Amino acid sequence: MVDWWFVLQLILIGFGIWLIFVFVIFRIVRHYYHFPIPGFFTQFIDNPYRRRFIQRPDVLAERMQLKPGMIVVEIGPGKGNYTKAVAERVLPGGKVYAIDIQESVIERLKKKVEKEGITNIVPKIDDAYHLSFADESVDRVLGIAVLPEIPEPVKVLREFYRILKPHGLVCLCELLPDPDYPRRSTEKRWAAEAGFELKQEFGNFFIYQLNFGKKSQ
Repeated sequence: MVDWWFVLQLILIGFGIWLIFVFVIFRIVRHYYHFPIPGFFTQFIDNPYRRRFIQRPDVLAERMQLKPGMIVVEIGPGKGNYTKAVAERVLPGGKVYAIDIQESVIERLKKKVEKEGITNIVPKIDDAYHLSFADESVDRVLGIAVLPEIPEPVKVLREFYRILKPHGLVCLCELLPDPDYPRRSTEKRWAAEAGFELKQEFGNFFIYQLNFGKKSQ
């Protein structure tokens, strides 16, 4: 008689080993060749389990210290579930500009906000190295597991510095399953090179959020 529980355990163990193998290989490749995460991959990254138990959108948004009327720029919005949580907190009068370089990501997000009748999320294609926002015009900049994907993160952070208001915040969030996951010390160093100072930090080694602001004069 076949012991199906034992067979299931073997399958799960095998699947776990395969996932670890794929993760390691993907991280090695990404170390040498930077490229945007394919749009379809966001379906796996932004999943209900993550949003409910690991990185809750409402908690992330609360830590950003959002207020009605604020202007937020989110880089790499993915499926837009975190974008929605932020957009709700800047009403009335506030807007979230969700930017990405991939047209597929932006088009999918446009359909989502139109279908759900969300009026204060503006999906748009933009260049993180040369953002189409005026100097000191943005209250918050949000990046969730996206900055390490970019070949020159310090250059991008300097662009964040340019568009950020004097008392604004850049909120960077990372989680370990991401193949590009950086240590806190790495992201803090990048931010310091761009002229920022750490204002707040949350989380642990596996998942964290760092809020940076312009250095006090």
